[in-house]
Amino acid sequence: MLINAKTIVITLIIVVAGFLWGIKFIRKFALQIAQENHDAIAAMDQAEEQERLKKERAADAAASAAFAKVENTLPKVAPAPTSKPADGPASGSV
Repeated sequence: MLINAKTIVITLIIVVAGFLWGIKFIRKFALQIAQENHDAIAAMDQAEEQERLKKERAADAAASAAFAKVENTLPKVAPAPTSKPADGPASGSV
């Protein structure tokens, strides 16, 4: 086999084509992994959100039940009428 400019150029073209195909394959594979990872994280986030909402509803129900038990024992106090003072605090006093 002769080593001349033609064989070097053909070899470089083959190597570059193989390199570009390899890079394209790697990018496609990495994108697939990233999408699967994103889907898994979204599913975990959704499950955590559902669990948080479930706990929040349970806590709200427990608080309502506890308040219902003590509501009858709380004294009924009417709010005192508020009146505005005629004069504000004296300026200069601390």
